[in-house]
Amino acid sequence: MSLRRLIDRPLRQKVVALGVTSLLITSTLVSVAHAAVTSPTLKLMAPSEEITMWRYGRGQPVYMDLGFSIGALDAPFELLAQRPDYAGPQTLTQVLYGPGAERELRTLDPALLDGWNGLKEFFSIVFVNADGDTIVDTKMEFCPGGYTRERLNDNGPNIPAYPSGCYSNPFTKGVVWGIDEGWAVASSSVEPPLLDIPNGHYTATVSINQTFVDLFAIAPSDASAQIPVRIRTMTEGGCGRGCGLGTRTNSQSSRQQAQAVPTETSPSQDVLPDLIALPSWGINVENRKTRSLLTFGATVWNGGASDLVVEGFRRDGEAVMDGFQYFYDGDEVVGKAPAGDLIYDDRDGHQHWHFKQFAAYSLLDADGNEVRVSRKEAFCLAPTDAIDMTLPNAEWNPGAIGLYTACGGQSSIWTREILPLGWGDTYFQGLPGQSFYITNLPNGTYFIKVEANPGELLYEQTAANNVELREIVISGPAGKRKVEVPPWNGIDTEEGVGKGRG
Repeated sequence: MSLRRLIDRPLRQKVVALGVTSLLITSTLVSVAHAAVTSPTLKLMAPSEEITMWRYGRGQPVYMDLGFSIGALDAPFELLAQRPDYAGPQTLTQVLYGPGAERELRTLDPALLDGWNGLKEFFSIVFVNADGDTIVDTKMEFCPGGYTRERLNDNGPNIPAYPSGCYSNPFTKGVVWGIDEGWAVASSSVEPPLLDIPNGHYTATVSINQTFVDLFAIAPSDASAQIPVRIRTMTEGGCGRGCGLGTRTNSQSSRQQAQAVPTETSPSQDVLPDLIALPSWGINVENRKTRSLLTFGATVWNGGASDLVVEGFRRDGEAVMDGFQYFYDGDEVVGKAPAGDLIYDDRDGHQHWHFKQFAAYSLLDADGNEVRVSRKEAFCLAPTDAIDMTLPNAEWNPGAIGLYTACGGQSSIWTREILPLGWGDTYFQGLPGQSFYITNLPNGTYFIKVEANPGELLYEQTAANNVELREIVISGPAGKRKVEVPPWNGIDTEEGVGKGRG
């Protein structure tokens, strides 16, 4: 059973009916149906007992993870953040729902946004020690998608409809954040703030800032809570910075493929993905003793009509799988086509199956001549970056429907790799051979070329957007090479790295 059938209200009719242009509204509240809608009741929910925050090693700071949540009662809480194009500003819209398919759109001030990370300075947090002294007074953003979700009652859907977390990269165009009715999301960000305060007992007061209390009509009694906190040091075992942060999932999908799927050589545009290359970002130079390497990141995303679904079936006695692209019309498999090979990578840090025909990277000179080629050619597809959740039928919660990436293991005889609609997969090329060797390249202007579907083995809606170039300027003598990365359409993807360092 798919997520679409499990959801108990018409929540997933959402963006399809709204459309991107209709979201660019100017009034404060726009009715798109005549029936009344319901504003969600937001409530700050905190543990009643003492929270222990662990310090992983003497002298180390602690993560400020206080265990409080924001719950949505009476109706779902939904926000859309987007930009009409890469040159335009962000917009922020609240979507209100009625008991049927009724919706109203409420335009909010985009100054409330912390980029794509959520709502800026949503919480105020104050720590008081046992002597009554205030030792921490800070603010924290709120990701309405939440990285941990829990059910409050059975009034809402059985499975959350909204994306988990606030995912983005420099080229994100639209995101959907939400809390389902009858659910609560944890307040902490993907990497909670660090506190450098002594071990001991404290009282933390968490408050929703007044701007948001007024904006979302939150009752004062539901907008603040006190939390007893104890800070201790983990003396044995444990892990350091980054402990417990998420990684790609490698679990096998439980969804079963239809038998005897017909081969389709002319699939309809309505069932095809569209692989779109984005400009390279996260660009830097590593100067080593005898060589200089240009490292970079690259994202290819799916902006078409359906998920990209690739399955591999292992050949007898070989570490090779025959790959097939499957075409879905909603939940139904309507066809397949050969899609090259999947190979097993047994190197340290990999040990899973790679799909070979996804993307290619090269370095061009100012005249467009190829001067370097990255040897990166194999991928384990996964939705790492939300690029546009406002696309019609974009998959908000890809992990929940059982149709998600499985990279497999050494003994696997089958694997399925997915790039859901609206999502991108980002890889960073930092290894020799995958990064570009620039030790002796002349100073000057170059372009990093990112190409999606380079062998054109995958069926997609168009190949017109498969190539994107990113201008860079290489300078400096041998052993001290530098790179400057001009903004792309006004977007400075290397902000904070430092001019001349990439």
